[in-house]
Amino acid sequence: MRWQRLALISVVVAFSVFAVGFLVYSAFYHVRDVSIKDVVSDPQSFDGVRVRLPGYVVETSYMFGPKYMLRDFEEGDEIALGGKGGSEGVDLEPYVSFVFDGRDYTRIGDMNVSVVGIVRYIGLVMDAPPVSLDVEEVEPTIDALKTVLIEFLKTTDVSKGLSNYDAVEIREVYSHKSGGWVVVAEYTTTSAIHPDFMAEAIEHHRAEFTIDEKGQVTSAFCLWGTFHKDKFWDLVNQRWIQNKT
Repeated sequence: MRWQRLALISVVVAFSVFAVGFLVYSAFYHVRDVSIKDVVSDPQSFDGVRVRLPGYVVETSYMFGPKYMLRDFEEGDEIALGGKGGSEGVDLEPYVSFVFDGRDYTRIGDMNVSVVGIVRYIGLVMDAPPVSLDVEEVEPTIDALKTVLIEFLKTTDVSKGLSNYDAVEIREVYSHKSGGWVVVAEYTTTSAIHPDFMAEAIEHHRAEFTIDEKGQVTSAFCLWGTFHKDKFWDLVNQRWIQNKT
């Protein structure tokens, strides 16, 4: 019976270690998806909480206030990013979509993002907002990436055969090792617009796009079905690229 007791004790200890580890992980790494309004409406309850907030990054011209804000234009709520001096660990400049001069918002981009960070509540002070977000990571939303792809596709030969841009589907998103993202998307064109494509009326495409942190497509390659499995179509330079793999 002694070995049974030892086995039971081992199970209890293992479970306790697992439970404690899970609680520690949840406390330090769990991210709550909330709105800016949720946080600014009750900032004290979010103090120290890791959250993911959607919105647009705004660069301000405040002399003493925060340099960057995250704003939800639909609700009219905003939160300081990194407090008075802005975020030190993450470069927010590539994500700026609006500039605020103290009176008006001027749009300079269209990168809707989700910002992950820890809420800091400091209370009412003279030269800083009462609550801010210590930024850990900036994630473009799928809708934002799709908008970037659609605007790019409109400048290519794809626009001749792609009438329903809403049908563009993002299948995969990866972080690029040098910054930005790699996006795999699929779409269908309804006219034979590409060279050497056997004059097919309906073409199903799977393309890989590289998007930099400013929301610009820097490369785009499309694989055209089985007829051209040894070649890629370079959407940026409008030419065939031989697949050497």
